[in-house]
Amino acid sequence: MGWTPTDRLGKTNQVVGSGIRQVWFLTRGIARAGGLAVGARVGRFRGWPPRDVLIDEPLALAEERTNRLRGIYHKCAQNLWDGPTVFREAVARHGGIQLPREQRLALAHIISTLMWGELAAWIVSAELAERLEDPDARMAASSQVFDEARHFYTLRDYLALLHVPTPPLDPYFAAAVRALLEDRDLTLKLLAMQILAEGSAQSIFAFLCDARVEPVLSDILPFIERDEARHVGLGILHLPDRLARLSPRECSRIADRICGIGDLLGISQVRAIEHYRTLGLDPRELFRKADGLLTSLARKLGNVPGTRQPYLRTDDPAHPDYEKKLDFVFPREGTEPVPMAKLLTRVVEFGARALA
Repeated sequence: MGWTPTDRLGKTNQVVGSGIRQVWFLTRGIARAGGLAVGARVGRFRGWPPRDVLIDEPLALAEERTNRLRGIYHKCAQNLWDGPTVFREAVARHGGIQLPREQRLALAHIISTLMWGELAAWIVSAELAERLEDPDARMAASSQVFDEARHFYTLRDYLALLHVPTPPLDPYFAAAVRALLEDRDLTLKLLAMQILAEGSAQSIFAFLCDARVEPVLSDILPFIERDEARHVGLGILHLPDRLARLSPRECSRIADRICGIGDLLGISQVRAIEHYRTLGLDPRELFRKADGLLTSLARKLGNVPGTRQPYLRTDDPAHPDYEKKLDFVFPREGTEPVPMAKLLTRVVEFGARALA
């Protein structure tokens, strides 16, 4: 059977129609892909992949520079521990928490602050893992994300086991953490979290563990304390390179900001001294240990260029006037606080009510 003119015309129309549809879909696909491509060139990842992840220097020099940061990542993998298992085994070993209610309430104030601090560290370490340019520092921060998550959930389980109401967060501590979380400057976050906050937390964990304040907690804390030491290491190893790229003015601004955050954290710990004393602990000894560790870390970072101002302002326990400062803030047993100390306490408590 032959084709009629009408059949040929219909076939031609089908071919033309199919061709138009193909051109339409192709044009639409190109426009869609082009729009995405243009958007990607002006978005946050417009410079991806970063050239600085490549090794442009001799391999031996690169390995010497990066091995210590990579070591943090590898140590995390080697020392990985399971939070729920460690927690359950400690509870079974000691038959739960046997402290009287008054001491459980005091311990809840301390543990809840540490728990919220771990949550903040979890958020910050996740941001560092996303935004740090150095691939080895990013690896170290990535391992820290898992550590902080484990710490938060383990301390949360322990807090629940105390069977007391969760205390409200100290307003000075909350203000310090909010200021840290809000700031977009990664150098400031590294200094404030990895050195100041993690160093302080490491001191508190070691203090509670050494004091054997509660057996279940004493079994858990060595695992957390070991992780915290690695987190401090990230700051110590990576911060000098970042600080060296900043102007003295930028460095001074960061140091001033760190000083303010440190003051807020310090005040929050001063307000917790009665909780330590309820547990039979000496807060003076805790502050000696914390100040000693932070002073050592501050010396490793050095001073703001062109000044004698350290990045981290601390009270050195070796200073001749250190004990006088302790007497002012923490009067010895049976000693009446001086009038200025009483006034300072009233000011601090007024500020706490205002911040709350």
